[in-house]
Amino acid sequence: MASSSAWLALILGIGFTGALDFNIQTNSSKLLTVLDTSAPVQELLYHIDVWRNEAASLALETPAPSNLESVIRSEVGGDWERGRLVLQLANQARTVELKEAIYTALWKELQQTNQIYDPSKILDFYVQLSLHTDVPLQLMELIYRAFINRSAQLLEAPFHTNSREATFPLVSSLVQRLTFSTLDYLRDILEVLYDAVLALETPLSVVQRLGNFTASLTQLAQANLQLLSREELKRGDPLVQQALQSNLRNLLKQPGFEQEVESSLQTVIYAHLPKDEQLLYTARKVCIRNVTDGNSYIYECPQTYLICSNVRDSKKAAYFIQRGHSSDSRPQFAFYSAFWRNRYILMEPATATANNATNSITKNVYSRTNINWWRVVYGNGGISLYDAATEKSVLCGGDPLHWDGEEHHVYTRHASELSAHQAECTWALEDCSEAA
Repeated sequence: MASSSAWLALILGIGFTGALDFNIQTNSSKLLTVLDTSAPVQELLYHIDVWRNEAASLALETPAPSNLESVIRSEVGGDWERGRLVLQLANQARTVELKEAIYTALWKELQQTNQIYDPSKILDFYVQLSLHTDVPLQLMELIYRAFINRSAQLLEAPFHTNSREATFPLVSSLVQRLTFSTLDYLRDILEVLYDAVLALETPLSVVQRLGNFTASLTQLAQANLQLLSREELKRGDPLVQQALQSNLRNLLKQPGFEQEVESSLQTVIYAHLPKDEQLLYTARKVCIRNVTDGNSYIYECPQTYLICSNVRDSKKAAYFIQRGHSSDSRPQFAFYSAFWRNRYILMEPATATANNATNSITKNVYSRTNINWWRVVYGNGGISLYDAATEKSVLCGGDPLHWDGEEHHVYTRHASELSAHQAECTWALEDCSEAA
């Protein structure tokens, strides 16, 4: 038994000597001193058992003091880079007991240094341990929970300030570090975080301050969806719901949203939007109906290239949706005829005349081959469509005074007149994806 112990100690000693390359004399290393002895394996195991507060495996008449913990920790000496090298020794240890001693000693040493206050350092240690297949599950869970709890504590700070200018470097560093990790870590952190902040802050405050966070689009999507699922936010407060939808719309405004956020998260986000808004992102084709009439759909007039509001024709009324972003990163939409395949709903610039100067009605909406971008504004039970270039005109229809026989023309008004003509200038979207 003694000879096998010496062989084990020799292997560990050789490995450790090669690993510690920071100008420490070999004979001054306490760890080497212990491991290079020919003490029986039973005695080494006894030290480990005592240190871990377990029953000694063998009853010794005069047990030596439990020094393995102090040896390992003194070798680290508060220098965590040394700890990394000591961790490498675990791969060379020939017994499970010695390996567990190294893992647990390093975790205790980490807790005694300033590293424990930085959750990124805890995560690094956790990731390093996860590369070893023989770390006790109980220890891994202990370290993981410490990482989750410390991360949540750190992320609380922005939720307790009203300042939009306040900066939190450690928070930013942690969020950046999490972009390289599985999303499961963030889910667990958010669960603990929301438990804490919702106990101290109002739901509205939490939602609004989440909107101030700087993170990846995927992280923000997960954070908002997880907050949406909280019972505290399901109490019907309209201000809270408006703030939540504002957060979601801010996500959708980001040019990289569809490319960066995984489709499963996108689907859940879209499901929380009002129906018309949802269809702009989920439907292949839509039909656009004026809310003044249940059977008044946009497509080409019967005799001209102007756009009219006509009775429903599932083929002619269906439009593909093209999504884009303006120079200021705001979303904009174009509507491409699924029937004609080469024409868009286009607003031509209005020409100043005595007529449109007095009543602000302009029949300048055509079916054209040039793309035309529209800005969508939600409200009044539907959407309003503004020309994206100037946002000074809004698309309207449904007033018989501006029709010409069978041609029920749509038209534009000055954007400032929307409140006085809400019904005319509000449109409902219908899913026409199945239209041939």
